[in-house]
Amino acid sequence: MLRRPLGRLGARLLSLLVLAGCARDGATPVGPIAPPQPSASLLGTLLPVKGLTRVTPLAQDISVSAVIGSKGGTISIPGAGLTLVVPPNAVRSNVTFTATALAGKLVAYEFQPHGVTFAVPLQFTQDLRQTSLVGWLTSPLMRGAYFENESQLDQGSGTALVNELLPATVDLLRFRVRFGINHFSGYLVSWQ
Repeated sequence: MLRRPLGRLGARLLSLLVLAGCARDGATPVGPIAPPQPSASLLGTLLPVKGLTRVTPLAQDISVSAVIGSKGGTISIPGAGLTLVVPPNAVRSNVTFTATALAGKLVAYEFQPHGVTFAVPLQFTQDLRQTSLVGWLTSPLMRGAYFENESQLDQGSGTALVNELLPATVDLLRFRVRFGINHFSGYLVSWQ
């Protein structure tokens, strides 16, 4: 049992060992690998993160649904800046996908049906133009962050307690961030 938080070097070493173990098992990371962070499940605790925030908070939830099958498809919420690509063969049969942009200032989403897993990772893409990142000359270290339920989000402070951090790719030319999703629940964009 860990009694104090790991330092950055210790956390990175732990993550490298975990990634090396995954590589032996045939698992491959999705997209370019950002500097690793330990998975919260490995540490047995939730990880506190700063969430990316919207310039104008959403006044209410925005939900969009689509039936997507084995050929793949896309679901998007333009008013929130989300595009979710379901690649071919991610699901075997038709599934009703629902994406909900959560009300408030955090760039956070709930996806349904909860718990469904995918044979091929989905690609979560967030447009950054209407977020607090506007005006930065360089990008902070951004990651995807998985949370089990909305009670882990603190809209007032713009922070969250998350279960897992995911590597993300930031494209400053197109002003967006992207990461892979292997199962449905809640996700937000976090930064350091």
